[in-house]
Amino acid sequence: MNTTIVAPGLRVLALVLWAAAVVLVPLALVGGGSPWLVPIPSICVAFVAWAVLWRPRIELTPEHLRIVDVRRTSTYAWRRVTDVRTKYGIEVVSSEGVRRVWIATRPTARLAISRAGQPGGTDRVDVEAAATRIRALVPAPVAQDGPPPATVDAAPVTHRTHGWTVLAMVVLGVAASMAAARL
Repeated sequence: MNTTIVAPGLRVLALVLWAAAVVLVPLALVGGGSPWLVPIPSICVAFVAWAVLWRPRIELTPEHLRIVDVRRTSTYAWRRVTDVRTKYGIEVVSSEGVRRVWIATRPTARLAISRAGQPGGTDRVDVEAAATRIRALVPAPVAQDGPPPATVDAAPVTHRTHGWTVLAMVVLGVAASMAAARL
């Protein structure tokens, strides 16, 4: 069963920023000035709210752990995950090292867990409870007696950079700054 962990506080802030971006356009158009200068900062705010506050999440499936952050999406086969720590928020320890999760950068972060097909919506949890749910899927280490096996099944770890998102944030940020300077 697929499980998704999000930060509801960040998502509420994204909704507030989207509402502010929408409200600013007609207010600025009524106030006079160039009609193209206001939508550019509003688009920038709306896009950044989506990329930084709405999209980040943790996805748990029977096959893998997927961490979607601002800059990249990382997918770990469960065999590659060795531990989940909570001293400084949620940190996933794998054969590649430690990966800190964007939505829970502190141990007091509030999170929400939803399961696909689960009635009743989401469950509000703290960082420790979310880490416990993740740890439940981490396989126990395999004891090895003797030489290593002759063949090994691949357990991939993939990282996909959100290059277009980062580029769009930079371009929109520059355009919004230039538009704001002209206001």
